[in-house]
Amino acid sequence: MRRFRFRLEGLLRLRRVRERQARRELAQALRAVREAEERCQTARAAVQEAEARVRDAQDAAALRWWGEAVELRRRQLAQAERAHDEASQRASALWARFLQVRQDRKVVEQVRQRRWKVHQREQLRREQALLDELVLLRRGRRG
Repeated sequence: MRRFRFRLEGLLRLRRVRERQARRELAQALRAVREAEERCQTARAAVQEAEARVRDAQDAAALRWWGEAVELRRRQLAQAERAHDEASQRASALWARFLQVRQDRKVVEQVRQRRWKVHQREQLRREQALLDELVLLRRGRRG
């Protein structure tokens, strides 16, 4: 029985490696999105707290100080939201790349499957031919 050899095995291995790498990069990007979302939530809470302190300020100095704190925290919130948007865009791009890399691997695997089935059919045909030949040889000896 002949051993199955897939000539594109090296390419298939490379595609699998690339898919694992793309999956890891995507996972990192999704973690970065979650972390950026958490920073946005923290920044929103800080803005709300500073705004509440402005409303509760008892004198002009406290009002001025908390007013400046509100502006600073709003800038921090805007920065956190920009970072979140950038992380989301990166994750979207990596998701698209992952899907493409996965599709590339699947194509080569489908080719491998088709060739494996052809190999199996050829093996069965060869085995049947050998069996037929054995039957003819036995008949020839008896007759």
